[in-house]
Amino acid sequence: MMRRFLLATFILVPSIAVAQRGGRTQADKKTDLFDKKDDAAMPKGPTLRVRDVEDQSPLKLLIDKRKDLKLSDAQVAELKSAEQKLKEKNEPLMKAVDSLVHDMRFASASPSDQAREKARNARAGLMETLQSVNANYDASAKEALATLDAEQQAKANEMIEKQRREGEKTIRERMSSGGGGGDRP
Repeated sequence: MMRRFLLATFILVPSIAVAQRGGRTQADKKTDLFDKKDDAAMPKGPTLRVRDVEDQSPLKLLIDKRKDLKLSDAQVAELKSAEQKLKEKNEPLMKAVDSLVHDMRFASASPSDQAREKARNARAGLMETLQSVNANYDASAKEALATLDAEQQAKANEMIEKQRREGEKTIRERMSSGGGGGDRP
């Protein structure tokens, strides 16, 4: 009898407490962090990250899709070596991308003509830098494709072209986010 009473107590007391609170939980509470009413707190300028640009590397794609392409261990090793060289070659360009995006965000926060001019100059520099990165990507892809057999090349070309289209879309979206719109790459 006593066990039943204790069991009923353990079940009923928490449910009564929840009912008295009105069923509200910690997740129901309002938090300023996730409220989007204040647009002043929203970041202005592009949301492009260096990682977005790095993710467009065709060598990275080929390495990631090595099973789909049926690459040999030697081919994968060669691609990894080429990818490392490409990263080293693009390192100063990636630093420039990061710096120029930062400049654009900072300039977007100010309504002055001088800030708008600085943002335009940073955007032009960023577009030029992205073109250089893409030229490096294209050259590395061409070299990598030459090491593949005909079947692998066909599949790889399709994958790279799809990645290129998606990458261009991502950059357009990230460049126009937060009021940084205008010219498109």
